[in-house]
Amino acid sequence: MKKTQKLLVNTIVLTAATFLMRTIEVSFNVYLTNKIGSAGIGLFQLVMTVYALSVTFASSGVRLASTRLTVDAVDVGKFRLKDIMNNCFGFALFMGITISFLLFAFADIISTKWLGDIMTARPLKILAIALPFIAVSSALNGYYTASRKASVFAVIQMAEQGVKIAIIVVLLKLLLPKGVEYACISIVIGITVSEVIAALFSYTLYRMMRPSEKEKAKSEGIFRKMLRIAIPDSVGSSVRSILLTIEHLLIPIGFKKSGASQTEALSIYGKVHGMVFPLLLYPSSVLGSLSGLLVPEIAELDAKGLKRQINSVIEICIKMTMIFSICTAGILYIFASDFSQIIYKTKDCTMYIQILAPLIPVMYLDMMVDGMLKGLDQQLHSMRYNIFDSGLCVVLVYFLIPRYSIKGYIAILFISEIINFILSIRRLSKVANLKINLKNSIIKPIVAIIIAALVQLCCGAHIREISKPLLFLKVLLTLSIYIFVLFLTKSTDKKEIKRIKIFFR
Repeated sequence: MKKTQKLLVNTIVLTAATFLMRTIEVSFNVYLTNKIGSAGIGLFQLVMTVYALSVTFASSGVRLASTRLTVDAVDVGKFRLKDIMNNCFGFALFMGITISFLLFAFADIISTKWLGDIMTARPLKILAIALPFIAVSSALNGYYTASRKASVFAVIQMAEQGVKIAIIVVLLKLLLPKGVEYACISIVIGITVSEVIAALFSYTLYRMMRPSEKEKAKSEGIFRKMLRIAIPDSVGSSVRSILLTIEHLLIPIGFKKSGASQTEALSIYGKVHGMVFPLLLYPSSVLGSLSGLLVPEIAELDAKGLKRQINSVIEICIKMTMIFSICTAGILYIFASDFSQIIYKTKDCTMYIQILAPLIPVMYLDMMVDGMLKGLDQQLHSMRYNIFDSGLCVVLVYFLIPRYSIKGYIAILFISEIINFILSIRRLSKVANLKINLKNSIIKPIVAIIIAALVQLCCGAHIREISKPLLFLKVLLTLSIYIFVLFLTKSTDKKEIKRIKIFFR
């Protein structure tokens, strides 16, 4: 199978897997809420706040290092794959075991001093066991991505989710009568066991699928290069996670200072972050999958010095991202009320969806550009931009929300995303000869979505009630008209499709 075909297949599989896992996750969260109540979910969310930070500390950096170094071994032949993965496993285990020990040792202090609930201590200690296995899984994830076998890891993740759900359902039947703490323990045991099984299974497949290599001298300089790739990404992810945690703690506090009650503050925060943003980011699964898969592709071209091919691939991917994101933004804006009513059984989210929909192209492009920068060995710059962005958000949240409430918060979202994107695209334009056709990439797609919206509104002007099948048909009609207008205006052509196929042969 050619590389273009592998990239397409892996993107489709990863996207489908992501959509499926997100759907299952949402459904299972509804099950948990009904099963253990709001108190149990509240306790679980406290535990997951610390766990998410711990996972970032334990595993960030190793996936990117594994991806880029595997490209050097598989595509360039610079290092032995066995030596690369052994170094990555060693680094992953060191970080995973270290963070695991710290979380286990300080679980009681974290529970009482930070979370304010001693019942979170035992769940944290149980989750600490999973951290070394998660770190190793991250290294293996990088290997599968670079080897164009990302679909294998996606299947493993789906199996992991199935195991987790099965264990949690069984344990809840046994332990739920003992109280909220034991309900939380049931959930974290399911998470921990599934992570351990997934890591062991993934490692077994790696040993079975790893290609045989000719005997040659042991690769030199791998550990140093691995650290140069992993540490900036790890530090950036860790610092950003800390700042994001602080930011999310300050947001409800800021709303209260602006005059909102505790209930109102949490309601505003919940609508934007818990309801609107998941909807805005749901279609980005395809771009998230493609962005990760582009890292080894661009890294290979970069290692071979094929600058012209890199520039063309980047230009095409940015253009396709713009076309996709403008369409997504338009559809969410047009059907904001329908989506809010169908998904959340209320129209309270309509205004926020429409206000934030124009931000979608910026968010989606930033996601894609970040993957390209990592493929070009620019992770240090990505780290700086992400830390600066998160730090800026904390400052703006502290000063603006108490004064301007929700208006200030929305302004912060726009300022943060736009500044981060400008910094990233500016860096990409320096390391690649970036050329963007504004007419074909931006103007024509905007015109196309406006025409599609007008036609759809004319066709459905007499329809007052909405249902899931009807909403699906309306979205499908809008999408069809959008694509038709793009081809009619020659926004894209067959030459661009042929170019990217040639580069990945």
